[in-house]
Amino acid sequence: MNTEIVLLEILFLTIGFSGSYYLNGYLYTTFKQNKMYDPIVSRSSHREKATRSGGMALFFTFCICYGLGKAVYSMSIDLYALIAFIFIALTGMADDFFSIKYREKFFLQVFAAIVLIQGGVYIDSFHGVFGVYDIPVWASYLISIFVFIVVVNAFNLIDGIDGLSALLSIKFFVLIGALITITSNEMYLVIPSIVGAITGFLFFNFSATKKVFLGDTGALLLGSVIAFFIFYILDSKSYIVTDDLISRPLMVILLIIYPLADTLRASLIRMYKGQSPFVADRVHLHHRLIDKGMSHWGASLSILIMSISILILGFVFSSFFSLSISCLLIFFYMTALYYLFFN
Repeated sequence: MNTEIVLLEILFLTIGFSGSYYLNGYLYTTFKQNKMYDPIVSRSSHREKATRSGGMALFFTFCICYGLGKAVYSMSIDLYALIAFIFIALTGMADDFFSIKYREKFFLQVFAAIVLIQGGVYIDSFHGVFGVYDIPVWASYLISIFVFIVVVNAFNLIDGIDGLSALLSIKFFVLIGALITITSNEMYLVIPSIVGAITGFLFFNFSATKKVFLGDTGALLLGSVIAFFIFYILDSKSYIVTDDLISRPLMVILLIIYPLADTLRASLIRMYKGQSPFVADRVHLHHRLIDKGMSHWGASLSILIMSISILILGFVFSSFFSLSISCLLIFFYMTALYYLFFN
């Protein structure tokens, strides 16, 4: 890797961390002075006072990093993607402050997804899954909107304990960063900026005296950025260096395996009980670890390690077996993890 690229990545990692750390502290103080704390209810996993200002700090930090990168270097993201990110962040802020209904939030997310795919980056191929490659444009749009909604809400729903959504996002961005650095001269500085911003937030998220949560602003924003990079991977026009090692759809699923599996499981349990799949409760897997006596840090780190092990095994299995066999072996491994740690 070029030395100049490494130095630039370190620089924007530092800027992202410094900006996020300062803004998280500043916004925490502001929220505290106005007594704007996250309400503690029966399903809450915390008992200390905390603010939902982390997402705003992430958003402002990203804006600062992008403005600097755009002005001084070659950082660039498609304009439609930027508009979608801003729209999602504003939706999250509205929900954090005024608690908008899920139906309205759903339609706002659909609108953001429609805006995002106008940039020309969307899921236009199944890459051989079920023997299907190219798919019609209308199907590409519908599938992309569906995937966007699923990913954004999956990362929002797992944001129930300290560090979990942030750590899983860092895992995703670190691997994507390795791909983007090689294939995109415009977007590679975006990744260290985001990772630095998330890391700065984690110092407050795990703090006992100045606790800060992502809130819907942060969770929805991270989910939308992750969805964009998923579109980038699954867009047949993009060059991905791992194509000889693993199927693109399988890699995407493995990258976000915990949010997907946990959201699917929680939704099925709720529907079995005759409830809405979007109702807020404590049926998530991370809640089971907390109820077993694990700390938030321990539970989040355990889930992160398990998700990394699934990803590594996915690459190993794909090197020796077909896609169907690899998926079956991964399913058996995940079932074993469930009965060993969550049951």
